[in-house]
Order: sequence, then structure tokens, then C-alpha cells
Amino acid sequence: MKLGMPTLIEYESLQQNVNLCYELELDFIELNMNLPIYTPESLDIIDLEDVRNRYGIDFSIHLPEEIDLGSFHPSIRQGHLERCKETVRWASKSNIKTLNMHLNQGVSFTLPDQRVWVNERYEAQFTSLVYESYSELLELANQLNVDICVENTMNFQLPFVERTLNKLMQFDNFYLTWDVGHDGKCGFQEKPFFDKNLSRIRHMHLHDYNGRSDHQALYSGTVPINDRLQLAKELDISVVVEVKTGNSLIESIEKLRNEYGNAKKVRTDD
Repeated sequence: MKLGMPTLIEYESLQQNVNLCYELELDFIELNMNLPIYTPESLDIIDLEDVRNRYGIDFSIHLPEEIDLGSFHPSIRQGHLERCKETVRWASKSNIKTLNMHLNQGVSFTLPDQRVWVNERYEAQFTSLVYESYSELLELANQLNVDICVENTMNFQLPFVERTLNKLMQFDNFYLTWDVGHDGKCGFQEKPFFDKNLSRIRHMHLHDYNGRSDHQALYSGTVPINDRLQLAKELDISVVVEVKTGNSLIESIEKLRNEYGNAKKVRTDD
């Protein structure tokens, strides 16, 4: 199990994130492409390699959240797919193994007595488009040795989303990110899907839910943090402690090491 942190919006540079990551003795930083300073165009591969060599810190990637590989609009879908492919190529050149992304469930119509998802209403077309997009993306990822991990965003319990995910399971290199805080926020309705697909989990986002909001400090809410850490250890996967401020991250890592133990990285240069 490797522990990492997200890129924090309060920091203006990669180096600030690197400094905190090193101080906390974590293994990697997840580069969040929602922030313009962490796009492939903004990051120099040489600088990332320098961080590895100087600090022993690695990286993963979080694709922009607006990516929609099932869009009914061909130009939008193709543009998003091409951005994913560009990122896979860049990740491979940068020696980054894990690429995390969302499965966009689309928009919904709120009727007087119910909520109707457009992608559920046109499910056959939606699933077909998603399958076609991922067939191209996963073929490239397989060639370049990059893991594509799809994250739950309080949507894996939606029947049409689960059916689409099951269709994607036909690809041997289709992997999952279990965001345990999102799962907690929707009452752990997504957990049964992950229980059925443990072998597909390659990545975890770890944060707590306090009954009002997720991305809270570890051990401050309803998520069974130690249980999730134990699973990550058994699966030997990467875990991002996905709290969103430096203070919350420091607090969470300290609590994690006190409550769970055996999570401290031993640096060879100390």
C-alpha cells in the first residue's frame, strides 16, 4: 500500500505540494488536472523526474471532472476522448502509472414526482458510446502500461451506471478507484458494487463524511477508515488521503499513523 496526497488548491506551485508530501513522508502526489497548473502543457517531464530523484516522490493523475466519454454530441465526445488519450501518452512519457477519472452520469430532468436521468432514458445509446470510447482509450492505455481507474462519484448505485460499468468489465484492463468518502456520503450504497469487483480496485480516495460534507479529516465521521485501509493493504493499492487543505492533511496523516499504524514511510536518506 502506498499513501499519497492530492494537489492542494491553496498552494500556487507543485513545489509547495512536494514540500508537504516530503514532510509527511508520503509516497506520491495526485496531479489534479482541474487545476490549470497541473495539465500536461504546464508540467515539465524533467521537473517531475527531478522530484522523483531528489525526494523519492511519485505521481498519479486525476483527469478533469467534466470529461464525458458518453456524450451524445460527437464533437464533444471526441474532444474529451482525445484529451484522455493525450494524457495517457503524457503519463507514459512521465513514468506515471495511474490515471483516475469519473464516469459522467449526465444530466437529469426534475419532474413533479420523480427525477429522470437522460442517460437512463437513452441507456442503450449511452452505454454503446461509453463502450466505444473506452475500447479506444483502454487499448492505448494497455499499449503504454497506464492503468485507467474509474472513480465512484455517488453514482455507482444508479442502475444504468452499474449496468454500463458491468459492460466495461469486458475489458481486462478496466480498473476502479474506490472513493470511500463519496460512498459514505451516499449511505454506502456503492459498497456492494466494489465488494463484487475487488480484483478491479487499483486506487482509493480516502476521506471522511461527517453527516454534512465529505472530504473531511480522517476519523472525524462515519467512514470505517481502518477497514478501508486494511483492504487497501491487502490489495496492495495506492491510496490518496483526499482531504483538501494542508492542515486537514497534516491532521489526517497524524491520526492515521496513531490509529492504524505501520503507515510511516522509512526514508533511506535520514
